[in-house]
Amino acid sequence: MISVRDIKKTQIQNFFSERYGDVKILSKNPIILQSLPRFSQAFKNGGFNDPAYKQTEAIYNPLLIHFLVQHSYQNILLVDEEGYVVYGVKKDETLGTNLKTGKFSSLTIGEIFREGLTRLVFSDLTRSEKTKDFVCLGASPVYDHTNLLLGVVIVEIPYYKLDVILSQMGGLGKTGEIYIVGSDQLMRSKSRFLKQNTILELKIDTEASRDALRGNTSVQIVKDYRDIPVLSAYTPLDALKDVNWVLLVEKDEKEVLNPFRIFEAYIIVIAAAIFAISIAYLRFTKKKDTP
Repeated sequence: MISVRDIKKTQIQNFFSERYGDVKILSKNPIILQSLPRFSQAFKNGGFNDPAYKQTEAIYNPLLIHFLVQHSYQNILLVDEEGYVVYGVKKDETLGTNLKTGKFSSLTIGEIFREGLTRLVFSDLTRSEKTKDFVCLGASPVYDHTNLLLGVVIVEIPYYKLDVILSQMGGLGKTGEIYIVGSDQLMRSKSRFLKQNTILELKIDTEASRDALRGNTSVQIVKDYRDIPVLSAYTPLDALKDVNWVLLVEKDEKEVLNPFRIFEAYIIVIAAAIFAISIAYLRFTKKKDTP
């Protein structure tokens, strides 16, 4: 359990560390530096149907699609310094809106844009209305060679990339489960045992989750969110930026203790057999020595 917990913690933290690096590199990519101001100017001049916009899109769209596919992102958005979403690899509902003043300004993407004007930032999981799935948003400021702020690049990281790590449960048997809980005590992953969606829906308030959110790493037997006794190995995901998540690896107490009970029963049977043989041997030798 401890080994699985530590391995999964490393995998999750490495996954996000790589995503941080990708977004930082993307914000400095010459393609972004060249295309963002061109998209912005063409959009302001005549919108998405402007010939200059279509020409810019024809040049840069294949390159940005390649980057999206290469890194398995759900979308890449370019937002100018005024807050207008001037480009998206996938044309979603935010395209053309203003993330400072428009209808999305109060949502996660608006918050990420404002933070992204000054620093590399990542969001918690949020629901994508277009795909009806969950994503993390990463954003970083884009500066030109004179250090002039051009805007922000925003990427959408699909949840399934994280789910692949969590769903690999080798060595956890029939009742093992790996899941993530946020600082609001809501699950950030799917439950192995519940059919309904649990991401940002199911509240986890157990002794293990509370202790992990206090910053502690440990292993103990507790009742899980199903009110079933489990062996829980938990730890904070303390290398993640901008979010407070904890990881829990759990297995039903009955399944954990079953091998020990079988072994105990086996030892008892062997001990009983040895005792019976010893008694029989003593009786035999005593009978043999009797005149």
